[in-house]
Amino acid sequence: MNSLLYKFLFIIKDNLMNILRSFLSSFGILFLVVFFVLYLAVRDSVTVYISGSLLDNLASDEIKILPKNVKSIEFVKKPGSNTISSQALNRIRQMNELIEVNPVSRTGFNVRFKAELMGKSKTMYVPVCGIDRAIIKGKVSGWKNFYNKKPVPIIIPKFTIDIMNNLLNMEGMPTFGEKDLIGFPVEIRFRMGEKNSERYKSYDYEALVHGFTDILSFPGIIVPTDFLIEVAAQYKKETGIPASLDYIVVYAKVKDSDTLPAVVAKLKKMGLNVESQSDITEKTAKTLRIIDGVFFSIMAIFFIVSAVSIFNSYLTIVYIRSQKFSLKRVLGFSKIRILITFVLEAALVGAIYGVAGYFAGNHLLSYAGEIISRWVPALQSVTFQTGNFDVLFMCMGLSSAVSAVSAFIPAIFASNINLFKAVRR
Repeated sequence: MNSLLYKFLFIIKDNLMNILRSFLSSFGILFLVVFFVLYLAVRDSVTVYISGSLLDNLASDEIKILPKNVKSIEFVKKPGSNTISSQALNRIRQMNELIEVNPVSRTGFNVRFKAELMGKSKTMYVPVCGIDRAIIKGKVSGWKNFYNKKPVPIIIPKFTIDIMNNLLNMEGMPTFGEKDLIGFPVEIRFRMGEKNSERYKSYDYEALVHGFTDILSFPGIIVPTDFLIEVAAQYKKETGIPASLDYIVVYAKVKDSDTLPAVVAKLKKMGLNVESQSDITEKTAKTLRIIDGVFFSIMAIFFIVSAVSIFNSYLTIVYIRSQKFSLKRVLGFSKIRILITFVLEAALVGAIYGVAGYFAGNHLLSYAGEIISRWVPALQSVTFQTGNFDVLFMCMGLSSAVSAVSAFIPAIFASNINLFKAVRR
């Protein structure tokens, strides 16, 4: 009985030593799996951020109509810049295929934005555009109250928050989220004409931050269209000079998504540039291909380093265990059996590292938001989600495959060890 117990303990001890050597050999896989978990989380989060914050968030039945030869919205008025004329806007509104037509207007005034924060006053020139509340219906909290009133309600693009927080971070000041800024009082000043001339006028208005949106992505503010019309009318009344609005983009919705190609073709015949969800999807895909290329390059480096390290380590293990492999051959173990056992052992160790890397990666994700917002404040709006069980199985499969492939050639050496040379050692 004691003899059997001794043999059993010896086998456990021997196998435990083998497993410990294998674990030490495959330690590099842990970093590969952790990076893989972080990559998946970052990719998914950045996809949402890009499609929602950096690019226009269009539904399948919505289109964005731009002036001729204009590929992006020009929020700042420049000499010779193209706009959508009032006549073209009326023709768009008369199209039976469309159920909603929401223009975005731009003013010719120079606008300064003034805010006081922690005892410090900040004033800057900002682009301003006007929209009707129909364009933000159901997309911005309190959209029904977005109309011309005093104080003037302003909506800030989420893109602007990132820029503002970036500037605050560089000055050593705390950053702010959307909830912190709702109801924040500011002042906006409209100026037109050259100073000391009859055409020069300046109008100051108190305003409040009403909400935030990702419908428009530009470093400026959004106000009700009827407010801009009021300012323009006041200027014309005092100077006799028109200060009409420019239409820089029109968001429209089709009655039937099937008619979208025909509507796009008709608008392009009118000399307008049109974007739909398919165009935005293509832009997102191109951006993600660049991100994937960078991440896959880093993953490839991790993979090569891990595979070479594991390969060399398993060659050392084969040398250390050469007598045991030769003894197995003497006892009748076939080459294929030794090879399969060796590879399965490596795969098992890899799977365990896959589980460990999965949980380590998810643990790091809990700190990723804070770290990334500190390093890159412009990305503080990105929210990282931990992986689910599908990601766990992917990690186990990846790490097992890397470990097994790296151990395959050493396993061939182990199964073909020269019996007599091994015994002489």
